Amino acid sequence: MSNTIKEQILQKTDGLLNYLDNLKTNESVRFSDEEVKAILEKEEKNAKTNYDNAIIKFMETNNQSRPAKVKRLAVYWGYPGAGKSVMTQKLIDRFAHDEDCLPFNIIDKDNHRDLFPHLFEYLKGGHIDECERFAGVTIDYVRTILDLSLAAGKRSVLSIGSMGAGGDFNNNALKAIHYGYKPCAIYMAVPQEIAYLSNIYRSATLYDQIIFHNKQLYPRLVSREYFGRVVQMLPSMIDKINTFQKQHPQNVDLMVLNRRNELLYDSRLPHLDNVQEVIFKEEHRLLRPDEVITINMQLHKIEQNMRYRYDNDIYAPCKSEVDAAKMAVSDIDKLVRENYHGETLFNEANNNQAIMMKRASGFER
Repeated sequence: MSNTIKEQILQKTDGLLNYLDNLKTNESVRFSDEEVKAILEKEEKNAKTNYDNAIIKFMETNNQSRPAKVKRLAVYWGYPGAGKSVMTQKLIDRFAHDEDCLPFNIIDKDNHRDLFPHLFEYLKGGHIDECERFAGVTIDYVRTILDLSLAAGKRSVLSIGSMGAGGDFNNNALKAIHYGYKPCAIYMAVPQEIAYLSNIYRSATLYDQIIFHNKQLYPRLVSREYFGRVVQMLPSMIDKINTFQKQHPQNVDLMVLNRRNELLYDSRLPHLDNVQEVIFKEEHRLLRPDEVITINMQLHKIEQNMRYRYDNDIYAPCKSEVDAAKMAVSDIDKLVRENYHGETLFNEANNNQAIMMKRASGFER
């Protein structure tokens, strides 16, 4: 194969951007605040019943488990699309190897959204990027499960999220310490452009499940507005948690992992690094061949999904979704141009060599 993987991706981003630019999409009409309120009121009774039943089942399972020797509250957080849920088992295995702190209760907001009745019907089509407007009930459930888990003291707890998980960490950590837990904040470092492209890719894979497998899933797309707020708030959250950890060095830990499950920072070990510098270095480094191959696969899936839906008029992409995809693809195009300097051929890209270079510019949007 004569083309390098970099050339293939840049051809794909150019073609996809041209395709998206020429799509005739319907203008996205967002739910008004009154409509959101009316939907929540309409579904409140059934939602509460579903969540109450889920809590009962959760506590039955929790109370049957044996207590862990080391009770951990592990809060796994970072950008939406960073891959936190996918890395959950690897994180559990890491703690199981280091400390006998299993079993875990896994508290992931994404795993409980299906308890909201008819969310699929409300969000499909032009409302795909409004899922966060209906997240309140789920967040309440997650907080209830976390409080019940800590109070019961049976299992270690693994909580997964983005802004909420990071913003609530200090208060939840103090609560956990009171119940005999040792809290640990685990930040997943990933380039912002890769995280946001993963959100577009996740939307495409969910639509495939809905269309081809008749799954009653709700399509998900993290809005650019929400993602932008996360980008702005994460540095101050990291500083806040870092300061808190240094104030409670014997009771609270702070770790940084990447998508390879490599431990980049661990407050439990001797270190001279500043955690912000560690994160910046990881999120602004040269791309590895395996990451570029993943980007290529995701771009292919996004284009394939968009074309099928548009050509067949099945959940045809709306303007807000197309605009989000264009921005994600444009950012990835820039990232690959500036941050992948290897001339590795596609069929040789699984080798272990990558050239590490500092990124010339940051995330610009």
